[in-house]
Amino acid sequence: MTSLNLPATALLVTATLLAACGPSAPPASDTEAPQLRPVRVAKVEQGPALPPIVASGVVAARDEAKLSFKLGGLIREITVREGEAVRAGQLLARLETAEIDAGVAQARAAHDKARRDLQRGQQLFKDDVITQEQLDDLGTAAEVARAQLSAAEFNRRYADITAPADGRVLRRLAEPRELVSAGQPVLMVSRGAGGFTLKLGLPDRDFVHVALGDTATVAFDAFPGHSFAARVIERGEAADPRSGTFPLELELDTGEATLASGLIGRAEIAASSAGNARLDYIPLSALVEGNASSMLVFLYDPASGKVRGQQVAVAFITEQRAALSTSLPNGAMVVAEGAPYLHDGDAVRTVE
Repeated sequence: MTSLNLPATALLVTATLLAACGPSAPPASDTEAPQLRPVRVAKVEQGPALPPIVASGVVAARDEAKLSFKLGGLIREITVREGEAVRAGQLLARLETAEIDAGVAQARAAHDKARRDLQRGQQLFKDDVITQEQLDDLGTAAEVARAQLSAAEFNRRYADITAPADGRVLRRLAEPRELVSAGQPVLMVSRGAGGFTLKLGLPDRDFVHVALGDTATVAFDAFPGHSFAARVIERGEAADPRSGTFPLELELDTGEATLASGLIGRAEIAASSAGNARLDYIPLSALVEGNASSMLVFLYDPASGKVRGQQVAVAFITEQRAALSTSLPNGAMVVAEGAPYLHDGDAVRTVE
């Protein structure tokens, strides 16, 4: 029997024909819905026409006082430590009073002698032994001695430091057996009900926009994720010669939180000088590209489900939002997430 040998070309043609005779792949459906790009949208909000004034400051007790002795001397005892609560009139510190008591005794003896001299002089004047001028001199000497005794007794009273009101010891600035001068701070105390303030220093460009009563929010690293309401209660009228900044003081609404003097806080003050002027605010993520005078945003139309590109001008930027000097339509919504991947006229679907 003779074997059948087909050339390679014939085999390739045969395989192609067999494949063509097999079942064909189904055609793509013309009715399959296109995938809409998911986006998040945000409503355009209204806000102040001036940016918030941002500054850092230090927490202090609103009613705090540095207590010192009227006279210099050696500290005998300090009865309190930092953080302790104190009551009004409570003894806090005392000087060694031996020298002061000696001064009081000396002044009292001089006063007694001057008083006796005056009494004798009055009798001698009645007997025409001394003149009116001499009697007047004795009277003057008695008055001087009385004043010196009063001063010595006053100084003796202030050889002790007492609490001016109920409060707490903030700092202890000296220790027993230390020699302090007159007026040198020994203790710093606060009133318990006085609350806390944030003390700031503002440059002149910001200071001129702040008024008493302006509201603010304050954040602390010690309280992450939490902010405190505040308001301006003091506004200095002269710059600090060392820093060139103007002092400002905010009253803090601490609520249930426990603050301490020395904490560093960051305040955002809403300046009232903007009046009733308002600007449109949008999320920073809604800005796509451009510069301050022309940035691209996409407006979302709920009726058509499509977006439209629009150029806007940015007045200023806060931490999370941009204030626009270009007005947008009332109730407008912008694409807040997903905007960089869009084109004008794209249909989108919104997600929460």
